[in-house]
Amino acid sequence: MTSTDPHHPDSSLGAVRMVPAPQPAAEPGPEIARQLERVPPVSVVILTLNEEVNIAGCLASCTWCDDVHVLDSGSEDRTVEIARDRGAKVHVHPFTSFGEQRNWAIDHIDTKFNWIFHLDADERFTADIVEAMQARLASDPVESGFHIPHKVMFMDNWLKHSAGYPTYQMRLFHKKRTRFCDYGHGQREETNGQTGVIDVPYLHFSFSKGLYDWLDKHNRYSSLEALQIASGTTSPWALKDLLFADRIQRWRAWKEFIYHLPFRSSLRWFATLFINGGILEGRAGLTYARLICMYEKMITLKLRLLRAHSEFGGVTFEADSRPNARTSVFDAHDRVDKTLPAPADRPAIHAVRRFEQSIHEVPTLDPEPSPWSFREKLGRTIWMVLGKPIFRLSFHNWYGFRAWILRVFGGKVGRNVTIRPTANIEIPWMLEIDDDATIGDYAIIYSLGQVQIGKRSIVSQYAHLCAGTHDYTDRHFRLVRAPIRVGDDVWVGADVFIGPNVHVGSLAVVGARSSVYKNLAAKQVHVGNPARPIKERMLR
Repeated sequence: MTSTDPHHPDSSLGAVRMVPAPQPAAEPGPEIARQLERVPPVSVVILTLNEEVNIAGCLASCTWCDDVHVLDSGSEDRTVEIARDRGAKVHVHPFTSFGEQRNWAIDHIDTKFNWIFHLDADERFTADIVEAMQARLASDPVESGFHIPHKVMFMDNWLKHSAGYPTYQMRLFHKKRTRFCDYGHGQREETNGQTGVIDVPYLHFSFSKGLYDWLDKHNRYSSLEALQIASGTTSPWALKDLLFADRIQRWRAWKEFIYHLPFRSSLRWFATLFINGGILEGRAGLTYARLICMYEKMITLKLRLLRAHSEFGGVTFEADSRPNARTSVFDAHDRVDKTLPAPADRPAIHAVRRFEQSIHEVPTLDPEPSPWSFREKLGRTIWMVLGKPIFRLSFHNWYGFRAWILRVFGGKVGRNVTIRPTANIEIPWMLEIDDDATIGDYAIIYSLGQVQIGKRSIVSQYAHLCAGTHDYTDRHFRLVRAPIRVGDDVWVGADVFIGPNVHVGSLAVVGARSSVYKNLAAKQVHVGNPARPIKERMLR
């Protein structure tokens, strides 16, 4: 992910901040320079906007290079001052998009060398990558550029597994053979020849400015990703690309394939932890997986809104409506075509801005991210995969065994409780069943909130106790987990529905197929939809 954010002027989070990634030593550059016998013929260009936190460390890692340029988008902090103090050549150009900014650097910065490395302010060179560039460029290669992986550093860890290392970006390129076009939240290269790979990574401290900055950037990135998908301009993929293409094409094909999968955010979370092995990286891996899952959910929700809004529904995005469309003409000996669309002719960017404004102006649903904690998700997964099948497959009169399973999963179950194996219990640890109670066949105990069933009470077959709902007046459609309490000696008839935040008094009877939305008085027989008392319950 490209890390330079051209929009956000303030990266501070006040009292709430992610633990910053470890920064390099104050002056790591000279050490790199002393280790190298020769340095590569490469100019460095760094895109910045309000990067005073990062720019000194970034430039310190560039001291092996005698041609370092900072292309600033109008910083309001000390970024430009620090860059000049550190000897970098500073250029200023208003930001329009990542692709156009990189092309502007190619067209307008008079670099000493034809080979350029684009580094972001929160990234760092190492001696190994500098040596690798020197070795590869020593033979005057014919490639247009080289894809290079990066190490994502987070919470004092290299996220080798969670971040799916290695992932590649075109960072080292020949300025007469390469252009860039916008793609999603970043850019893709356009070349007039073949490309290569350098397998030695640079470092990426993506959380160096705190969690607030990361969330702010990825909020904007998700808008661009959603627009890319909605416009139908994502790259095509084929089965052969997923399996047999070169590593760069294969990785991009998998990314395009994932765009079309349902439950993408959940699949990304699962893949990050259990397929890539992020679970092995402890708290850092778990936290990163949750953040990436959140990012995927933002893309999904914004894509849904794009398709639902009448302003966007049915819109055909022309091929040249994307900024910096693929129209460049390449020549191996001459500079490439430098014609760029004017900002006023950028309907895709304006569409993103109109879309972001419409979220606040149009009363549409914007469902909240999952309200469940990681621990709750993990517990529910184990219950659904392991506990519930064993519960369901147990012999019909093994009531004690099923009560034991519920206790193992945190349920509070009294003595002599009778629960049929076909009963559907959603969250065991939210259930409390007192002595001698009965739950019949196919009863649903949807215990999102606390469900309490008193002594000797009977919940008949197909009854549904639902302790959760959503606030339909809230545009975020927030989950409400409200308790259900069924008193002692209550009979809940067949196919009864009892909603959240309901208390059924002791000795009450709820007639078959009744619906209960409010508290029911004790010692009364209630029937209907909504259930109403019709007579007193008299015990002989």
